[in-house]
Amino acid sequence: MGMRGMRTSRILIHLGLILVVLLSVVLSWFIWTNPARYEKTKQQSSRNSTVIQNEQSNKSIGDIYLPTQVIYHQTDTNTHLINNTNVSLTDSIRSAIEKWHLRGVTRESVNSRKAYEKLIARDETVMLKYPDSVTSGILNDAFDQKTQFSGKFSRIVFSVSKRNEVYLLNDTNYAIYKVRTTNQNLAQIKELLSGNVQRFAVKETLINHRLMTNYENEVKVPEYSYLVNKQTAAYFVSTLMDSDNASSVTTKEQKGKTIYSDSNSKRMTINNKRGTVFYEDLAGQQSYHEGTSKALSQSFTVLKRMEVPLDNMRYYRYDSEKNSVIYRSYVEGFPIFNQTDYGTVEVQITGARTKQIDFSLYSLQIPVPTGKERTTLPSTQTILNQLEATGYKLSDINNIEIGYQWTANPSSDLVVNLTPTWYVNYKNQWISYQKLIEQQP
Repeated sequence: MGMRGMRTSRILIHLGLILVVLLSVVLSWFIWTNPARYEKTKQQSSRNSTVIQNEQSNKSIGDIYLPTQVIYHQTDTNTHLINNTNVSLTDSIRSAIEKWHLRGVTRESVNSRKAYEKLIARDETVMLKYPDSVTSGILNDAFDQKTQFSGKFSRIVFSVSKRNEVYLLNDTNYAIYKVRTTNQNLAQIKELLSGNVQRFAVKETLINHRLMTNYENEVKVPEYSYLVNKQTAAYFVSTLMDSDNASSVTTKEQKGKTIYSDSNSKRMTINNKRGTVFYEDLAGQQSYHEGTSKALSQSFTVLKRMEVPLDNMRYYRYDSEKNSVIYRSYVEGFPIFNQTDYGTVEVQITGARTKQIDFSLYSLQIPVPTGKERTTLPSTQTILNQLEATGYKLSDINNIEIGYQWTANPSSDLVVNLTPTWYVNYKNQWISYQKLIEQQP
C-alpha cells in the first residue's frame, strides 16, 4: 500500500471512531432525557434482587461461572488451546454438556502427582479450565446438572472417543473425581472443536501446584480499542447505598477522590482520575468465613444487585484468606488486567449483611477499528527464561498467562485501548512481564 493509501486508511479509521463516539453521545442523550424507562427497569430489578435472572441482563450464575479455556489434547505432540472469535466456545460446549446426565461422583485419587499427570496426558481428551477452584453447586448451575459431592475442582476433563470418561480435577491436592455420565453426544463436541476456530499449540505443565498453559510458539493476538460507558456515581449511590434520597448522603472531595457516606456506615470512594470505586459497608464487620460455595453464591448476588454489565465477565479467583471473589472481563478468551487494581470487580464478604467491593465506573461497549496488525507475543518458555535471567525465582511465580492491558486512549475519554501482553502472577500479584523486567527483583 502506498503512502496515499495508508493516509486514506488512517483518515477512514479516525472518521469511523468519531462517528461511533457521536453515536454513543446521541444514545446517551436519549437515555438521559427519557429516565422513565430506566426507572421502571430499576424498580423491577429491585423487586427481583434475590432472583438469579432479572430483566436488566438475563445473566445467571452459570453464565458467569463458565470455564475460560478449552484445551484439546489429541496426542502429546498435538495439543491445542481452542478459541472461537465469533461465539463463546465454552458456551457452545456448555449447551452440549447440558444434555448429558452427570450423576454419581467418586474420588479416584488424591495427592498423587503421577496419577494426575497421567490423566492429563490421555489422548483424545478435552479439558475445560477454570481460573480457580469451584464447587459442585457451580457445576450444577453452569451445566444444568444434579451432582452432589463436597470436593472442589478447577478442571473438567472428558474423553471424546469413549463415553462415561468424565473427570473433575483439583490442582491443589491433585484430587481426581470420576463422574458417572450417560447420554453423551461426543460427535457434537468434536464438531465444535473442528469448526471455525483458532488453534494455539500448547502444553499443560504443573508448576507450583498449578496446571499452567504453556504456549509453545509465538502467539499473534489482536489489539482492540473499545468504546466504553462511564456510569455516574449517583447511579451506584442508589444501587449500593440503597438511597434514593440524596439528602441522606454526604459528599466530600479529598486529594482527587470523591467520598460518599450515609448514616448507616456505608461509604463509597471514587478515584476521579482512574474511575475506580471502593465501596464498603462498615456495619457489623467480623471475621466471616462460610466456605467457598457460600462466598461464590453471595458474591454473585452482590454482583447482580450492582447492575453492572455482565456480558464479558467471568469468575476469576476466590481468596480464602480475605473471603473475596474476583471477576474479570474477557475479550477473545483472554482476561483484562489494569481496569481496576485487583480485577474487574472484587467482592469481599465481611459479615452476614456486609461487604467491600472494588470496581470501575467504566464498562466495555462497542469495539472500534485500530488499523493495527496483530501483536506477536513470545512463547511462554521465552518469557520464563527472560524472567529467570533477570534474577526472578520460578518458585515465586504462581502463574503466567496472556491478557489484555486496559489503558486510556489519548484521543478520547470514551475509548480505551486493550493491548495484549504477558501477565505474571509473581508473589500473588498480577504484573505485566515488562514491568517485572524493568523493576528487577
